[in-house]
Amino acid sequence: MKKVYKASCKEEEKFLEQYDSKAFDPIALSVDAVVLGVMKSETDNYRKLDKQILRVLLVKREEYPYKGFYSLPGGFVGKCETMEDTLSRTLEAKTGLKKIYSEQLYTFGEVNRDPRMRIVSCAYISLLDEGKTQVSGAKWFDLNEIEQMRLAFDHKEIINEALKRLRGKINYTNIVFHMMPQQFTISELQEVYEIILGEKLLAPAFRRTIAGKIVDTGKMTGNAGHRPSRLFKALEM
Repeated sequence: MKKVYKASCKEEEKFLEQYDSKAFDPIALSVDAVVLGVMKSETDNYRKLDKQILRVLLVKREEYPYKGFYSLPGGFVGKCETMEDTLSRTLEAKTGLKKIYSEQLYTFGEVNRDPRMRIVSCAYISLLDEGKTQVSGAKWFDLNEIEQMRLAFDHKEIINEALKRLRGKINYTNIVFHMMPQQFTISELQEVYEIILGEKLLAPAFRRTIAGKIVDTGKMTGNAGHRPSRLFKALEM
């Protein structure tokens, strides 16, 4: 537990006793999470591989402002909570998710971003393997759907910043493997890179990019109708 600050002298104790926090305008602090996952969209043609889709998890607001609109899962930071505490609490309460990978994204503090009062949001990017995860009280939307939607507050802007972060880190970190199953083929991994980056990648160049990030499991896929492929897994993250 973190130590509580104690005044170092009598003058400072007196200053703190007389300090009036109400002299400043009230500002609330909230946390919002951009939860991203990759899901396979099954095809009826057994000769074609299932397509993967990048999706964002949203919740439908049940109260004003923006009642009936979709928004990112989040909430206000409690008086005795850290921002990470709030993130864990609100994700579990609004989506049923527990202990997923998250990292701080950016702080959004535009003056009029919320009609209720001045609210500053500390946003997080959270990544998971959607195929192995169940959610409750929330709904997945692909990026094309979100493009056509009007989201609550500035949450579309927050999503765009999260995608920029993911694209900026994907080549020099192992961040993408938080979205992958435990075992995968190189073609599946390349497809995830491509949907995140929004561009096609040359297979030889891609293999050089991931050479030091994956290891061969010695196993093969057994999908009917498809040529067997080697299965890989991520090196320890």
